[in-house]
Parts: sequence; C-alpha cells; structure tokens
Amino acid sequence: MKEFKSGRAKVKIPKGYGMSVIKMYFWVGLISALLLRLVIIADHYGDIYARVLWHLGVLGYLWFFAHRYHIGKRRYGVIKDLDLLDKIDRREPLTEEDFEGLNYIMWSLSVSKERLNYLVIFAFSVIAIVLSLALDFGIIGL
Repeated sequence: MKEFKSGRAKVKIPKGYGMSVIKMYFWVGLISALLLRLVIIADHYGDIYARVLWHLGVLGYLWFFAHRYHIGKRRYGVIKDLDLLDKIDRREPLTEEDFEGLNYIMWSLSVSKERLNYLVIFAFSVIAIVLSLALDFGIIGL
C-alpha cells in the first residue's frame, strides 16, 4: 500500500493482488457455484450427496464472498478517503494521490473476473434447472 500525507490524514492506496490470487478466487467461486447447482441433481440420488455438495458449496461461497466484500470495501475506501466523487463532480484538479487511487480502482476493475463469474453462474443455473426438471418429469434418468 502506498501512503500519502494530505491535509486530512494518511490515505492508504491498496496494492492489487497478483493474477494467481485473482484466478484462485475465480475458481473458488466457480467451483462453489457448480457444487451448489449440483445439489439439485444429487438430491435425486440420495440426501447425503446433496448435503455434502451443499456444505462444500456454501463453504466455498463464504470464502469467495468474504474476499469480494473485502475488495469492494477497499475500492470504496479509496473513493471515500480521497473524496474522488466530489472532486470529479466539481471538476477539481486531481492530485498525484488522487491519480494513484483512481489507478488502483481502474486496475482492480479491469483485472476482476467478476463479470465472467456471473456469466458462468448464470449458465450453470440454467443447466441445473433444465436437468432438474428433466429428472423430475422422467425425461432423462441419470
């Protein structure tokens, strides 16, 4: 984290995570999403399978969403601490500190796998619903 001294107080600009950490959390979220969607199918084969998948999926989601909350909190903290929205609304000149903060936020958004994660979760949900309905109505038997 870079620290800047301003008239208000020290503002810490977070340092972004490496791509290996970003990819790890992407896969944690993706696997958790898949496990939770598989609960619908596993339920057709036995309660224990569904329960195991449910617990693993929820644990993965807890880890994933705790991380996403932390990222959102860091981004918001930079915007708030540097008063960036007001400065931009008033068209004030930005300081070096402001540019560092904006750079962190823009970088963080640009490397985030969040959009892809949402797309894959949507696709897994549609597939899970279709398979579940097909199993419920006896169209397919696994």
